[in-house]
Amino acid sequence: MGKALSRALALLSRRAYTEAELRKKLADYPEAEVEAALARLRAWGYLDDQALAEAFVRGRAGRYGRYRLARDLLARGVPEALVEELVTDLAEEEAAVSLLARRWARYRGDRARAVRFLLGRGFSLETALFAYDRLQREEAPG
Repeated sequence: MGKALSRALALLSRRAYTEAELRKKLADYPEAEVEAALARLRAWGYLDDQALAEAFVRGRAGRYGRYRLARDLLARGVPEALVEELVTDLAEEEAAVSLLARRWARYRGDRARAVRFLLGRGFSLETALFAYDRLQREEAPG
């Protein structure tokens, strides 16, 4: 077993990596050895960008909006087409309402702070305003 493959297996035993991340980690090894190691890892099923990206989105979809998820996935080297496919189907409105509801005591009555909080979490302005207005309506006596 080559040194690049051994190093890659050691890295993958700690956490999942995208192919691009693993390629950067193995930059000290000869290119041919790295390519052979990556091909073997793909064949064994240890290196799957799509599965990693799907798990990433599933694990963070309730806490972050599509812009933040897309940015984080792209930073990890996931192909742009796959990122677009994964983040377009998110139920962002419900996630934003749920996230803001958990912090409603802090943001009640301060629309600008609530919207800034959701924007920082990667939700669109439209979604952030929708979430605030919906919680405001639900709270209003009526």
